[in-house]
Amino acid sequence: MQRGSIETFMDGQGISMQLMKMQAEAARSGGRDEAVDRYRCRIGRYGEEIEVYVAVPSEESGLSASDAMFLLVLDASGCAMLEDYYTWQGQFKEMLSGLGASHDEFDQFWLEYESRRRQSLKLKSFLGSGLYETLIENFGFVN
Repeated sequence: MQRGSIETFMDGQGISMQLMKMQAEAARSGGRDEAVDRYRCRIGRYGEEIEVYVAVPSEESGLSASDAMFLLVLDASGCAMLEDYYTWQGQFKEMLSGLGASHDEFDQFWLEYESRRRQSLKLKSFLGSGLYETLIENFGFVN
């Protein structure tokens, strides 16, 4: 994925983004703490705005608007892939509990999924279905 192509797409569709790095926080990953940089992204288009959030490991060197948009597209694409499985959440938890899987990790996964799903739906509502689908097709993964 080339950064210029997302920038060109955003410019062509009148999409602007302002990033604000938020206070650093630790995220749990695989039983260890990792430093994570969280960004508030204010996306504008034709006089309207929304705020969404992305997080990257702290060792990343800054985040550009096109990087943030790409992360949002990946989230949206991933949420679309899991959409059918979401309705089976309770049954998966029941099946996995018999295999010794941690309920906390499973619950954390679905909480994260729900958060990203809500944000993806917010982005879709803001951009409109057509532009949102074009964004995923061009820069995400076609499901």
